[in-house]
Amino acid sequence: MTIKQLRILPPFAIGRLGSAHEPMDNYSFDLDIEPDEAPLGYRPIKPQPTLIVDEKSGEIAGERTPPTLEFKRDGKIRPVAPFLEVYAVTDADALEPLTVELLQKHGLTTEDISWQITVSNRKVERRTEDKRDRVEAQTEWFSDHHSHTLKGKCRNFISRDAFIDFGRVRFIKPNHHFPEIRLRFTPAAGLIYGPDQPAVDDGDPATPEVYPIPEAQAIYNHKKSWFGLSSRDVENETVPPSLFAIEPPAPSWLYNNRAISRGYLDDACDGFVEVQLKLKSGGKLTAKARICAAPPAMAPDSLFVRTLVDDLEQVIDGPDVAADEPVEVTHARAQDILRRAYETVRFMNVAVMNGNDFKGRAALSLDSMPEEEAAGTQRAIRPVMAAGSVDTFTIMALHQQAYAALRGGAAPWFLRLLRRPDEAADYTDRGRRKMPALMCGADNNYLALTWRQIDTIRKAALAPLPAPVATQSAKGGLTPKNLSAQISYEARGNPISSRPITSVANCCPGLEVDFRAVWRRMFRGIELREYDNLVIEVDKDCDTTVHRLGDSKLKPSALKKHRLLRVVLPARDGEEKTSLMMMTPIWGPASSDPEGKVRLTTSKNPDGLAPLEWSNALARVLPHKGLRVRCDFSAEVSENQIDLQESPKNYVSFSCEVRPFFQDDTAVISNVLAEPGELTQGLCSPWQNDFRECSCYYWASARPDYVNVDLGANGLSTGDNWMQKKRSGSYVADDYADTRLMMYDDLFADWEGLLKFQIGGRDVPEPSSGEDTGKKA
Repeated sequence: MTIKQLRILPPFAIGRLGSAHEPMDNYSFDLDIEPDEAPLGYRPIKPQPTLIVDEKSGEIAGERTPPTLEFKRDGKIRPVAPFLEVYAVTDADALEPLTVELLQKHGLTTEDISWQITVSNRKVERRTEDKRDRVEAQTEWFSDHHSHTLKGKCRNFISRDAFIDFGRVRFIKPNHHFPEIRLRFTPAAGLIYGPDQPAVDDGDPATPEVYPIPEAQAIYNHKKSWFGLSSRDVENETVPPSLFAIEPPAPSWLYNNRAISRGYLDDACDGFVEVQLKLKSGGKLTAKARICAAPPAMAPDSLFVRTLVDDLEQVIDGPDVAADEPVEVTHARAQDILRRAYETVRFMNVAVMNGNDFKGRAALSLDSMPEEEAAGTQRAIRPVMAAGSVDTFTIMALHQQAYAALRGGAAPWFLRLLRRPDEAADYTDRGRRKMPALMCGADNNYLALTWRQIDTIRKAALAPLPAPVATQSAKGGLTPKNLSAQISYEARGNPISSRPITSVANCCPGLEVDFRAVWRRMFRGIELREYDNLVIEVDKDCDTTVHRLGDSKLKPSALKKHRLLRVVLPARDGEEKTSLMMMTPIWGPASSDPEGKVRLTTSKNPDGLAPLEWSNALARVLPHKGLRVRCDFSAEVSENQIDLQESPKNYVSFSCEVRPFFQDDTAVISNVLAEPGELTQGLCSPWQNDFRECSCYYWASARPDYVNVDLGANGLSTGDNWMQKKRSGSYVADDYADTRLMMYDDLFADWEGLLKFQIGGRDVPEPSSGEDTGKKA
């Protein structure tokens, strides 16, 4: 038996930040709920065997299952430090763990194994477009078992010795009881770095106190552009814009969109782990995996309605469910999707998210999708549903009905309630009430499920009711070709929060990663903006990789600042060509006809169009990897979205090659699509800003909103805003100015002490130092 290839599993691992000395214990919860259990209850968290690494030797000294789980110790959050395991692809086309014994069979030892890790933080570079603002750490190739610190260096730091601590990595020393080849990534402490010029107190008691950057972390040269950068000077802003610490310490939209950067950076990062095996023949085998450092998952017993796994499975298996997939497998997966929708909505204060005035506060001052919609379309705010008819419990009941209908085999009445991805900008009352409701997607419009999720529910709802089956059975066994199983691989000792199923997917923009960034380079030679169809870069050799069609005089190299309007796929298997639009009309209710609709246009959007999110818009392009498809771009530089017109023709066509999504034949997202640091570059800097900027309607599992929820005497829900400093049972709506809520600088100074984990929808008690902590499983 020979070793043909190597794999690192999981191919994508999430480390979660925290400053406690000891990493988080291993834990899990059931992804499959048996019929005799409460199907919509909170998932019971279960302690799992935890690997104990000896700090001196670097080997695993043993394994224990903790009697209780504690997410904090002495007020410090325990980091999630995942293990990555090396697997061998043998000549039997099988995957098996690479162990000391397997190495010895081939005359090799652990000294023939070496590692290199490259991670980066490009959040500042994304705004300044200055490569000297890139913070990057790369280890030398190493084979020892010492802990290696990931020192992030940057040319705009005050010296060559200054660095951001991105955490550490360690080649775990195999032993008799744990002979496998594995590496551990321990993320950083969640620190904030900033300029070497201290903040100045303006003496105004009405101005919030500015968080002072500790001297050891004041490493950015204040003479460089990140410090004092005005958002109005950023040509290629992110969406949402101004996702960074600013002066004054409040959202820019409360100050006439004035956003002046304080020059803060963080220790979040993403990049690659690479392993290398020297063979007796002198050759080498290599493998890669992706890692990222992300905020803690603050509701560890809940999942989001659309996770990174949903998007990746659509990449692997396509937007349509296979015709021969067993009905019971499809049905179980559909139940899981609806269950996750229920888990998401129970963390949302629906009365606020609906666009209601709340406790004397105008809806326009509160963050919600109707407020975002009103600002973007220059229309009066309209609640999604009748203001007096919505409550969190009411909407939870609607999800329960849909779940019961699917599970019981009733008529699929709820299918018409699902929002298609190309309906994300339908702002009519009927369009906004579709599921999932009230939440924002990657295109900054209403969230839609993936095409594959929708087709799963459709097929399950229309099929006869099957016998129960576990959802995980759909993944099958771990083989070199089963990429879905590899993505969801459970490495020994890893908490479930290290897996992509706990990461939000193509949402705006995300907390763990900004998945929008992966799609920008799907067409060779062209780079698109992560959130819309604007061409922002064209490779110098684009003339040789992208070929013109027709008689257009426009060269491919001149496509910068043009827009990709349509992708036309060639006919396959006797079918006609498929035309995929990259934008969709923005519809609003017609004032003269409640059932009608009109195109919503503004001075900044005269054609009334919204871009489609890439993950769904390009899902049907991926099978054409390595082939050329027709791409229609605007014939002129286009500051705004424009309608595609055939007469007179306002577009030019080019034949563009589709890049593979994954590296070679692995489940690793290609480094050509996203280099180190690019999966997180669209997120907040520092990342603590995300918990303020994103308010209430994004992600339940990582950033809950409505907690400690009870049924009030009036039959409506009562509870706390997760960001409230003091729990009162009376929800405080977030207008970004109420000091009863945590402000930006509160989080900068003490995010670990202020943020509370949620188990069963309630605050996890935090005993005083020295007491047993956590929640019994």
